[in-house]
Amino acid sequence: MHDHATDPGRNSARGGAWAVASAFSFSLSSVVGKNLLGALGVTSLLFWRFALASLVIWSALALWHRRGGPDPTDVPRARLFGLGTLMGVVVVVGFLALDRLDASVYIVIVYLYPAFVVVGSALLGRPLDAITVVALVVITAGVVLTVPEVITGSSGDTVISTAGLLLALGQAVLFAVYLLLNERVVPAGIDGVVSAAWINLGAGAFFVPFVVVQGLTVPRGGSLLLEVVLFALIPTVAATTCFFRALRHLAPGVMAMVMTLEVALAIVWSALFLGEDVTGLEALGAGVVIVGVGLAQRAAASQARVLDAEAVTGH
Repeated sequence: MHDHATDPGRNSARGGAWAVASAFSFSLSSVVGKNLLGALGVTSLLFWRFALASLVIWSALALWHRRGGPDPTDVPRARLFGLGTLMGVVVVVGFLALDRLDASVYIVIVYLYPAFVVVGSALLGRPLDAITVVALVVITAGVVLTVPEVITGSSGDTVISTAGLLLALGQAVLFAVYLLLNERVVPAGIDGVVSAAWINLGAGAFFVPFVVVQGLTVPRGGSLLLEVVLFALIPTVAATTCFFRALRHLAPGVMAMVMTLEVALAIVWSALFLGEDVTGLEALGAGVVIVGVGLAQRAAASQARVLDAEAVTGH
């Protein structure tokens, strides 16, 4: 196990800022990629997403390394690449679940993953404090409020797919495992850009067999091509780089809770850019999520103080 908690460069405030930036970037996927799924299909969309992201990050890393930056090969390459392929699995399972479930039900199930991460961390020996539990409860309540169809029963589905529920639950569990593995098998101190490079490469490689079998749809037209590039740059390159920089400073449970800010931000973007109506319950839910994220930040600061005190006393 690589103990990130003892990383001397760990800073909870900095980690919180990176996590918020990651959630912000991920939340824009519905805006910059709104036309892509229908035009390209799942397999081609995800291949282009991770392939272009890999090209950008690896090119930037090569230039940075020449100027004295980190060596991207001086890391446990197989582990990081393997985590990337796991991310590919997580994404595919999510699309399979969405194909079988109403989006409102899917969101509520998938965003159980912070609870799984917190519980998993506790089982693996990380102390569980009261403020973390409170933050988790508040965030979960906020996420439920952002999908009023679940509360009012007006989703329109008379039958909820058992396969869809299992797939959504499976995605939540897989993503929780992914976060916990990042802390336990990736050495502390690896720059987030390096981690993002290997993760995106592994995810892109995961989709190669799919495009070989199913064929690859090439984006045609300037507007569609621009949308593909933005989808690779913002909710992929920027989001994953910020994500892994945040993980250097935050415990996985706190990281997972802060990332739920993505739900609240997606509601804002849907109103501002997509012309969708936002109900009072959705707005309330977004606000509750933001409050919960603030509590998660306090939990991170509290954990950091405990670790600092233990480092001083030697316990």
